[in-house]
Amino acid sequence: MAQAEPGQAERLPDLFENVWKAWEFLESTQEDTNSYSVQKEAIKGLTDGEKAIKMVNDLALFSSNESIEEVTTNELRYMLLPAFMGYFIQKRVTKDRLQLVRTGKAYFEDFLRQCKTYRVVKVNAHLDDDEKEEVSENGVVPVARGPPGMMKMISDRESKIKAFKEQKELEVRLAELKQYVDKEHVDDEVKRDYYTTLLKKWVNIASEDLSGINFEIQMLELREDTQSDAEARKEDYKKKKLPPMRPFIITKDMIQKQVFGLGYPSIPTLTIEEFYEQKLKDGTFQPPMAGHSMQDWAENPELDKEDREREDEEKEKKIEADDPEDLQKARNWDEWKDEHRRGWGNRKNMG
Repeated sequence: MAQAEPGQAERLPDLFENVWKAWEFLESTQEDTNSYSVQKEAIKGLTDGEKAIKMVNDLALFSSNESIEEVTTNELRYMLLPAFMGYFIQKRVTKDRLQLVRTGKAYFEDFLRQCKTYRVVKVNAHLDDDEKEEVSENGVVPVARGPPGMMKMISDRESKIKAFKEQKELEVRLAELKQYVDKEHVDDEVKRDYYTTLLKKWVNIASEDLSGINFEIQMLELREDTQSDAEARKEDYKKKKLPPMRPFIITKDMIQKQVFGLGYPSIPTLTIEEFYEQKLKDGTFQPPMAGHSMQDWAENPELDKEDREREDEEKEKKIEADDPEDLQKARNWDEWKDEHRRGWGNRKNMG
């Protein structure tokens, strides 16, 4: 590859030659896209391509007021630079794939727009709707716009078949011209024909690649939106989660609370009543439906004691009144104890 000497300014022809060599290598290599050599050549092609495009813009080599006939043969090849940049970007492997394909799309669209301005080809496609137009023999005819239908599907299919046949013809033509272009002395018309044919070939390549790029952008944007929604839901879940439980001391009454609070100032101290109310508030404890419970005792210890004494009195009255149900339970219990010696259920006491 042509390289500038240290301290010597880079020349546009040398930069273009570097870009061309990088493209030739990537076209002919059999290595994987993510291999070191492929990524290295793609980066070098992008670096030299950016420098070359900046130099072309600084020199104002192309103008929207010119036609293809007004561009010199040596400058004609520089119109390929945006197409090469789109090609190199597609070879790059990075984490931010969405930004990558968007940049490649911008380069391909810029290339097609420039070819449209200079009337390189008859039909230009894959530009924005307000830029699409079809060139006929009598001039420019706007492309019919409307909802997709059967006629449009047939037209698209025929266009693809036509583009495929043209691409094969262009490749054959390029192979023939390449034999003459590689010679030391070549006629200017041959070189011009070669670069013009090459531009037409890249118009087909860029148009085809843009179809895939637009589809990939839609998929990547959809995936990005889905990931954003999932992360947002995750953040909402974290915010709604209950705070971690801090250690605390449960005391029987307020007096014990004061005593333990003095001994352990860094640990919260709760009475049984306060602890129970806190558990009911955060929903981690369900009150029992009936019977004596911690809640009954915490709310009114004296009343709970009276209830238990009342139940004991009722049991004694049933015994004194020879309640049939209680008598039967007592007999069953005595018979069971007579038939089952103490310790029989304990395997360790078996002799």
